[in-house]
Amino acid sequence: MEPVDVYYNFRKAQAESKGRGFRMPKDFDAHLNSKFSDKNREALLLATKYFNTKWTNVNIVRYFQCGFELFKTFSYIKFFDPRVMRLYVQRDKNIKREMDVNKKNIVDSVKFIRRYMKENKIHILRDYLQLANGNRKVIVDHYIHGSIDKFLLVWLVKTGRLILTDDDRACMTYIVHQYREIVEKLQEINGFMRKVSEKL
Repeated sequence: MEPVDVYYNFRKAQAESKGRGFRMPKDFDAHLNSKFSDKNREALLLATKYFNTKWTNVNIVRYFQCGFELFKTFSYIKFFDPRVMRLYVQRDKNIKREMDVNKKNIVDSVKFIRRYMKENKIHILRDYLQLANGNRKVIVDHYIHGSIDKFLLVWLVKTGRLILTDDDRACMTYIVHQYREIVEKLQEINGFMRKVSEKL
């Protein structure tokens, strides 16, 4: 993730919170060096470093949404206010503990996988499921960032298509703890899951 990505997601969340649009600068580097105060530039660069290291498990869009919910004037220097992370963690727990099956989220997850495979010239689902980013599978990163629904992820594990490592499981504590409950829910929509997974 680059500073321009952090800036884009910040501005997007800001625009959503105020109900208006936004435009990206034509030359981001020039904008960063000429329009940003030293403090704001340092905060943006440090946030970029955090989202690439310490906060890799954090969904950047939801994080910034929490910031704008807490502060009407949420800014770069407030990125590191501990209240933002506390709200984010609480919301993230609630989302991941939610046990209602949302078929639209599952379909959207399948579409995301197909799009990702096409964009990255991956032709077989097995190759995507084995793709790793360091010690962690790419699909796990996609789940953490909200692109893959937990019910589809567990379905892929349950059917033997996806084999998780200890590193993968360590990043998905809610799925590990709720595995049986998720599998029970999947049995209720077994026919739907078979049809959806045929599209992968």
